[in-house]
Amino acid sequence: MRLQLGINTCFAVKRWPMPEDWAPIVRDQLGLELVQHSLDLVDLHVSTERLDAQARQLGHVAAANGLKLHSTFTGLAAYSANLLLAPEAADRESAAEWFRTAIAFTARSSAQATGGHVGCFSVPDWQNPARRAELWTGLQGSLGALAADARRAGLEYLVVENLAVAREPSTMALMRELLDDGDADRVPIRLCLDVGHMCVPGTSGDDRDPYAWLRQLGRSAPVIQLQQSDPDGDHHWPFTRQFNSLGRIDADRVIDALGEGGVEDSALVLEVIPPFEQDETVVLADLAESVEYWRDALTRHGVLAG
Repeated sequence: MRLQLGINTCFAVKRWPMPEDWAPIVRDQLGLELVQHSLDLVDLHVSTERLDAQARQLGHVAAANGLKLHSTFTGLAAYSANLLLAPEAADRESAAEWFRTAIAFTARSSAQATGGHVGCFSVPDWQNPARRAELWTGLQGSLGALAADARRAGLEYLVVENLAVAREPSTMALMRELLDDGDADRVPIRLCLDVGHMCVPGTSGDDRDPYAWLRQLGRSAPVIQLQQSDPDGDHHWPFTRQFNSLGRIDADRVIDALGEGGVEDSALVLEVIPPFEQDETVVLADLAESVEYWRDALTRHGVLAG
């Protein structure tokens, strides 16, 4: 088993929005090479020319700093929307167009995949079985169409994220209904497995156990997002001594669970979201301690990919 260690640039939102600002932090202060880029740092609502300029800048700065752009990923802004499960058809089509733009941006920046939060049912739609089934079928169709767009753009796969609300794709059964191996015309749809989202109200058993997810669905997850958390909330804490004493995510147990699940390779991506009011020196210290915690564990297990 070979596991890469990287970071999601969500830590840079509102602090270091320019690639030339966060890239040296990733390289020099954190000692990482693999980057999953948060789409919170990209303006997708611009002209094609401006979008191309953003993509070229991202790709150029990453390469100049010796970084590998692994993927792009929905951030907090997109997570505030119902997207492909929105009640209104016009809003769902607008969301599909947003994802098509994200696919184009990702391809132009030389990353290999995109995705994340794809949709959330409204309460009325969730409580109406017929409406829920209709929208769920529509979501599967929308993802299939986007997978075709991604194939034409030259991406390798799309990812959908397990989430922390019952009205979102949040259980193993629901996630399995969205995953797809793809074909000549459509890229595969894979899982981005977030280890902190097994806190969904109303779930029980394996669905609330991050290690069960890793064992059972780890092979479907080319990306695993790492955050320290507990069973009560989606906290996105860092892996510091303080928060490791509060949370339930243990690096050794994560690595063991992936091995038990037969995972051969994956990217472990730190998704630490610091409070916006937190001092920048504390943010960077927490990130550095988190990286060291995971690097040490991966090295001890002999699974850290160079």
